Parts: sequence; C-alpha cells; structure tokens
Amino acid sequence: MVIPFYKEVCVLSNVRNCLFVYIGFIIVLFCDIMSTKGDVLMQIGNFTFTARSVPECESFLKLKYQDDSFLTIDKFFEKYNNPTNDILEQSSLSYRGKEESYTDYITQRIALSEDLELVRFNGWKLIIQPHVRASVYFTEKATDCLQNARFFAMKSSLLLDCDSGISWKYGYVAQFSMRCTYFGTAATWYSNTFDQILQIVYWAYELYTSVKDRDGNPYNNTWDAKSVMALCNYDFVVGELKKRGYIDVRKILTLCFRKINEVRTWANYIKHKGGIEYLYLEPEPPFQIYVRPVEEGNVSSPFDIPPEDRFAIKNFKSPVEVDIDDKLLVMIDAHKALVNCLTGIIDEIDFDKYQIQFG
Repeated sequence: MVIPFYKEVCVLSNVRNCLFVYIGFIIVLFCDIMSTKGDVLMQIGNFTFTARSVPECESFLKLKYQDDSFLTIDKFFEKYNNPTNDILEQSSLSYRGKEESYTDYITQRIALSEDLELVRFNGWKLIIQPHVRASVYFTEKATDCLQNARFFAMKSSLLLDCDSGISWKYGYVAQFSMRCTYFGTAATWYSNTFDQILQIVYWAYELYTSVKDRDGNPYNNTWDAKSVMALCNYDFVVGELKKRGYIDVRKILTLCFRKINEVRTWANYIKHKGGIEYLYLEPEPPFQIYVRPVEEGNVSSPFDIPPEDRFAIKNFKSPVEVDIDDKLLVMIDAHKALVNCLTGIIDEIDFDKYQIQFG
C-alpha cells in the first residue's frame, strides 16, 4: 500500500504476536494470534508499509512570468534557469491565495523596513557613578539586542529569499523553514531586549539596594555585579518603582510588558521548553500505528482496545502553535513597543545630567 508522503514511515518485517491499528482507513492486523485450540487465525510473514505526505507550506508561494501560469518556485527555477531580476520584475507572486506583482512586493518590503525603527544611543559618556555607568552599559546592550531582533524579524517577513541564500530548486519548504527559524530567533532577541531594559532601570535608580538573595539576606556592598544582576526581574523592578514613586518609569515598563507578552511567551518556550510548533511546516502524519501484544486466547474487537502509550510523542509537543504569517503583526507591534519603551526610559533617566562637564 502506498500513500503520498515525504519519508518512509515504517518497515515491518517478520511481525509476530502483535496487533496493528491503522487510523485513517483503520486497518487492523492480527499476527500469529493463537486460539485456545492452538490454531493460527492469521499468519503474516513480511509486511511493508510506505506512505508520503507533503507539508502544507510547500504550495504557499508561486510565481508566474508575464501571462504564463503560476508555478512553484522549484518549477519556476527549472523553467527559467535561475531567473534574473529582469524576469522577476515582470513576474507576479501568489502567496496563500493573495496575488501581487513582484515589484509591489518589494515596495512593501521597503515600507516595512522603514517602519521598524532603530534606537540610536551614544554610550560614550564620562560618568563617575558606578551604578549609572552600569545603566549606560545595559542601554547599549538593549540597543544591540533590538537591532538583532529587527534583522531576524525582517528576514522572517521575507516571503521569498534570494536564490543565493536558499536555492529555489529545493522548493518553498526550505524557504518557509528558514522563515520559521528567523521568526523564533527574532522573538528571543526581542525578549532579551526587554530583559536589558529592566537592567537599565534596576541600576539607574539603584533598585538593587532593596533586593534580597535567595536565602533572604538583604543587599550589602560586598556583593559583586553578577550577584546583583541575577536578582533583577520584572515583578521586583515594577514593585520597587511603585514603592519609590517612579510612576512614569513604571508606566512605561508595564505598558511595554503587556504589548510584548505573547512574544515573550514564544521566547520562553524556545529557550526553556523545547521550542514552539510552527504550523504548516511539517506534514501531518497520514496514520498512526499502535503496537500491543495479544495474549493467547484473548482476542477481542480492535475497537475495544484503547491506543494507550504513556510515551506518545504528542505528549512532548509544545502547546504553543504559531502561524508566522498571522503573528508577524504581533512581532511588528512588539518591536514598536520596545522602541517606545527604550527611548522613553532613556529620556526619563537623562544620562547627560550625570556627565562630567568641562569648562
């Protein structure tokens, strides 16, 4: 039996004393099942099952030159033999049912690039206070993280990378896979940006002087910078800002936190919980096979046997599923929120007032 699929699913040889349930057509196989009289009900020597399925993303993007028909990118590559920009400029693009000219697509890319602003910060300042110098350092780190995040967000939004990046002959699955990788990487860098912003505030306003370590010991001047940094977190920072009356700074942080919450959830799963599930990237399994020994003399209906498996792979899959095209706007909003947050915090701290003045 052959079903279209990408990879060999299983090859079963000389199967004995097992029951197989094929969910889909539901095929049940009893192998070497013995009756109470010792008679063989069914004997299967060699059994091979091969199936093939295709990721949905494979057909997401198609191209057509002038009035020709739309083709998948591998077929387009094959027909026009590594198409030049001249050919592409006279082509149209269809992505998930939406058609537009290739030139309009490029115009939208440029507009998105202009929309995702960068924060410029001059960190060279002659400042004496150690806690303010630390805050300056984390401001530079935050701007770097934001720039990295922007780069990967732009790459993820790129529907079709140039052929020199990922050869079109491999089809769109390879392109979509890289877009998912860029998406997840952007999410982690955006989350890192916010972590650096928390450190900016934590040091600038000396909030660390109220912190306690995991044993309940209050801060003292013998602690090194690493120990102090490790105790910075969102709840402590916004709570301490409220206690000390820094209402405007607290408002900037809490507003940003709400707007980037979903992106930080993605980043948390990517960094600490095995990743997120990218929709349409992997083919759906065309069947499931459950293997269970059949005891002698105990042949019941296969429909009465629950497919129990404590270690089924589905139990390890991330509960967070992401359609990168649908969630790209969430990513863009997170970028804008972080830009506003970072610039707002810089304005509130006003590092220039700590700078030594000459003359």
